[in-house]
Amino acid sequence: MKISMIAAMAKNRVIGTGSGIPWDLPRDAYHFRTYTAGKFMLLGRKTFEEMEGWFTTQIPIVLTGKSDYKVENGHVADSVESGRDIAKEQGAPELVVSGGASVYEAALPLADQLVLTFVEEEIPGEVQFPDYEAEADWETLSELRLEADDENPYAMTFVILERCAQ
Repeated sequence: MKISMIAAMAKNRVIGTGSGIPWDLPRDAYHFRTYTAGKFMLLGRKTFEEMEGWFTTQIPIVLTGKSDYKVENGHVADSVESGRDIAKEQGAPELVVSGGASVYEAALPLADQLVLTFVEEEIPGEVQFPDYEAEADWETLSELRLEADDENPYAMTFVILERCAQ
């Protein structure tokens, strides 16, 4: 089973403010929904609660230390490894890690693929995506740059990276 990580980050690797995403980019939201449609997603409890209403066809696996936590139409895990095992047991071909920062950090050593949106701007924020380039070498599988427009205030580049064999 493949483990992917999906995230949007600014040039300074900022992914959040501590209370959400610091931009409104409909193109990126569409990209996220399209890529994750029908897939198992691993995400932290706070991120899951911030994204309430986003899950239509996705199957969330929520990472939390709260043993009594319940997820309607989803699962609860206490580690990245147990989340991976749940997805595997369900026959998932891919598990998509969707944040927050501590979940990304814990999952990065296991990730086979990164599905990233690079927001072409330095944006203030306290929450950063981990330094994936220090973790491994990555090969670019695809890259698409889009200019800013009336609905998307920043240019962005969609990139899919695959971990190089070691």
